[in-house]
Amino acid sequence: MALACMMGLSFASCSRPSIEGTWVEPAAEGSLLGEVGFTLLENGEVVSINTGFREYKTWEKVGDKLILNGVTNGSVQSSFSDTNTIISLDEKQLVIGQDGYTVTYQKK
Repeated sequence: MALACMMGLSFASCSRPSIEGTWVEPAAEGSLLGEVGFTLLENGEVVSINTGFREYKTWEKVGDKLILNGVTNGSVQSSFSDTNTIISLDEKQLVIGQDGYTVTYQKK
């Protein structure tokens, strides 16, 4: 019985898409920056991709929230924390929203 429960749990966890990985927003036509996004690493760190003066440093997922923490790199450096609602997540796409604004990322 215990083995059947453990197998059921492992199958259930395998069927959930992972939020870890590289997520990019396709480049807007005529954009000089190219793709914009981030890589969510297993250890909770973030690698920013063409995010301009905002550099992500760490992330965490709490329920249906994706929290991205980082620093702004301008004339004055300051910390920030963005709490986004995960609207949808599958193997190919991540949609997050904040304050009525949504962004769709594609998994690379």
